[in-house]
Amino acid sequence: MAATAPVKLAWGFGGSAMQMEGAWNQGGKSPSVFDTAYIDHQTRPTYGTPFRSADHYHRMKEDLGYLGQLGATAYRFSVAWTRILPNCTGTPNPEGIKFYSDMIDEVKRQGAEPYLTMFHWDLPQSCQDQFNGWQSDRIIEVFADYANILFDNYGDRVNYWLTSNEPRANCDFCMYRPKFPPFTTTSDAVYYQCIHNSFLAHATVVRNARARSDSANWKISIPNVVDWIDPDPGAAAKEYYESTLMQIEWFFDPCFRGDYGPNIKRLLPLPEFTPAQQELMKNSCDYIGINIYNSMTNDLPADPPGETTSYTSQEAGKPSAYWPHPRPEGVRALPKMLYERYEKEVVITELGYHVPRSVEETFEQAVNDDLRVKYWEMNAPNVIALITEDNVPLTAVLAWCLIDNYEFESYEFRWGHIAVDC
Repeated sequence: MAATAPVKLAWGFGGSAMQMEGAWNQGGKSPSVFDTAYIDHQTRPTYGTPFRSADHYHRMKEDLGYLGQLGATAYRFSVAWTRILPNCTGTPNPEGIKFYSDMIDEVKRQGAEPYLTMFHWDLPQSCQDQFNGWQSDRIIEVFADYANILFDNYGDRVNYWLTSNEPRANCDFCMYRPKFPPFTTTSDAVYYQCIHNSFLAHATVVRNARARSDSANWKISIPNVVDWIDPDPGAAAKEYYESTLMQIEWFFDPCFRGDYGPNIKRLLPLPEFTPAQQELMKNSCDYIGINIYNSMTNDLPADPPGETTSYTSQEAGKPSAYWPHPRPEGVRALPKMLYERYEKEVVITELGYHVPRSVEETFEQAVNDDLRVKYWEMNAPNVIALITEDNVPLTAVLAWCLIDNYEFESYEFRWGHIAVDC
């Protein structure tokens, strides 16, 4: 889908270590909470395990070659903490350091800007064992030490950094409503504290980075996922997830304004930032990183592109009901709302759509990928309009994801723009 005039926009793809790499016990890597949980597959039945994933660890250069073939100019990836610090803290693992160094070099060789994510849910089991991971405020300094190792080794080649991917979802799916490891709790208080600790860890990393002499070109953010709701009940919503405003006050206000917004604080008993922490948090994001999936607009149908029947019924008995609800209006409206609120550069750090295997009965159908083509035909005009009509400084769009991979408990859904016979 072409604009009437050229637009300046980096575009490309994303991926994450645990979902793509496999090689869970190779190259000096220690187990993550996912590895530990699924070693005994009978205890934790799933629709697949992460031990091989898409075998990206062994096929990294081959996979990244698609960036050059497709003309991508940006690529987001995550580092497995377990490959860098097998014991959660301590001495870095040289094999892990080298693997991601080689990856960054290959991304740049293919003509793409690397966007490095420090954490994408695959917490080292050693961190969980030592202090209960994200439940504990010990994670703040431990994570900052880990980030310093990444800065030391990759800061000469990486300018765009993302700290913790979607604290909301990590703390929700791995703790509050635990469907993913480490399956720790169903407590509201722990859920809120996990998100709170994630924000403080992010801000501590940013403070440390800005104190360094080699950080002049670095831009750091924390990517959050928000649902676009239209019409938005705003502060009248009874649940935070029913309101775009409430979600933004909870998940974005801290890193731009230093505290949770007033409406979400009235709705939920969130932890409080001290005055010093508010100062630490404020303006700790150099750009807006937004992951966009759900858009519910004016009660219009939210079925996936090309479908007339809800996937919820089609996917009965599968790992989860159909998600996301990818109406295209939110792709334009949500970044516009965020820019108007914070006046910062915007990067769409994830934008994607998955096709359940139940509607792709053959691998040839997966390769043809007709429904994903329809998805982009619906969304691309909104991306262009965001730049050309709304004048939002959107600098990059990162499609989720480069290749089919492991969706935390399953291979049932194809998110990739390159089909993989996982």
